[in-house]
Amino acid sequence: MKKITGLFIAVLMIAALLAGCGNERPPAGDTGSTSPTTTAPPPAELSGIVKTGGSTSVEKVMTALIFQFEEDNGKVTVEYEGNGSGDGIKNTISGLYAVGHSSRELKTDGSEDGLTAIPYAIDGIAVVINKQNGVENLTKEQIKDIYTGKITKWSEVGGADELITVITRESGSGTRSAFAEIVGIEKKDDDDTKLVENANEADSTGAVQTHVSANANAIGYMSFSDVDDSKVSIVKYEGVEISTGSLKDNSYKLKREFYLLTKDGETLKPEAQAFIDFVLSGAGQAIVADKNLLPVK
Repeated sequence: MKKITGLFIAVLMIAALLAGCGNERPPAGDTGSTSPTTTAPPPAELSGIVKTGGSTSVEKVMTALIFQFEEDNGKVTVEYEGNGSGDGIKNTISGLYAVGHSSRELKTDGSEDGLTAIPYAIDGIAVVINKQNGVENLTKEQIKDIYTGKITKWSEVGGADELITVITRESGSGTRSAFAEIVGIEKKDDDDTKLVENANEADSTGAVQTHVSANANAIGYMSFSDVDDSKVSIVKYEGVEISTGSLKDNSYKLKREFYLLTKDGETLKPEAQAFIDFVLSGAGQAIVADKNLLPVK
């Protein structure tokens, strides 16, 4: 009886010892397999106002981009002022705009230093005429002669015997700057390229279309992405019809880039940087393509 009791007690002692080993804490620095893992906190939700402005030619695509960005980021408002590339550049330099818009390259004479221009779309410049006008094609030289006053009647380019009404954009317009550079007008210190004195200035892309649609003898130029072909007709340029395809294969030569502008040395707020990132993303570039522009990516 005593032997049985002693054996039983020995077994109990061994079992207790083994149980104690199983409950030992892991060494310092070892969390053990059952310890919870730590995760990074979720990113802060974007909020705030992004002030932007500049080129009116980008209005249609920019409105669509802003709409989608605000849909994705409900606490962010992107304010866009369409007042021309010149103001977009000036107001980004001054700090009024976090992001500016330009439809022309920055000048290299030092007056627009301190900015970074980020291309996000390629746009064709369409030469537009009234829908009653039967002219279908104009060469670069003919357009230059019309805008410098050497050609004054439509009959000189295959149209009716009517005086041509020249519509141009206001000084500071990115579209005007790009058009003038490509066609070869308004060159500094060159009287042969001066704009015809009786040209009518329009202060926006939409105003060009309105003037041309209301005047049977008018000619103008505007962003292809903004053309409403129920109001105006587009003429071929050097025999090439403007289209996404002719912009992509470079056969249509009257074109320029759209730029987002930021001030050098300035750290953008998260919501402003996020907006730029969205414009350059796959989703943003898909919207660019949907608006008859050529994406850069």
